Amino acid sequence: MTIKAVLFDLGNTLVYQEPYEAFKRILKANGINKPLKAIREAFERGNKEFEVERNEVSPPREFYMKWNALILKHLGITKSHDRLAVEIDRRWFNFSRSHLYPEVKKSLNRLRKMGLRLGLVTGGYKLDLEQILPEVGLQEFFDVQVCADTVGKRKPHPEAFAHALKQLGVDPQEAVFVGDNYGIDYLGAQNAGLVPVLVQRDGTPVSGVRTIRTLDDIFAVLEEING
Repeated sequence: MTIKAVLFDLGNTLVYQEPYEAFKRILKANGINKPLKAIREAFERGNKEFEVERNEVSPPREFYMKWNALILKHLGITKSHDRLAVEIDRRWFNFSRSHLYPEVKKSLNRLRKMGLRLGLVTGGYKLDLEQILPEVGLQEFFDVQVCADTVGKRKPHPEAFAHALKQLGVDPQEAVFVGDNYGIDYLGAQNAGLVPVLVQRDGTPVSGVRTIRTLDDIFAVLEEING
């Protein structure tokens, strides 16, 4: 088997962000102080509640308004609740910060020089990519970008992966997918027929799972797969 394409998740795979800090900054700008620990816990609770809706794609503003309102509820913020949810959505990219992991550009350039097609399959929306990719300098790297609103399905739904493969003109077994979430990225890609790779930047081993610690390690994985 020869690998022809490498696809990636975005957040916590290529780019790391500061969602808790951004939420805290926006609240502080509106006269509300909440500790990062409380915000982190509110996000964790929100993620569990949103799990059931992971494959349902609503318009981005509606989705983020609902998400923001849920986090505010878990933080016990009831005063000006609806106004704050709107304010967080409106000012998010003024307060959030996106950063590339140090090895990302070098690794992506090396993959391109190897003749591999590159793609993104992310649970975010197109408008998110339009903000984030130019901010971190990745807007020219990918042959295909699949967002939540591209096909109306989020990972781990197989349609998200299938659309990317169709655009690239490669079969599932000819593509590697790299992501940081075991359930959404690894199992989602595996169930769609791709070769899954899990990024574990803290080095925590996962039994029976092909893992890498940084993108630099993907080349050894490709060598192993290609024989």
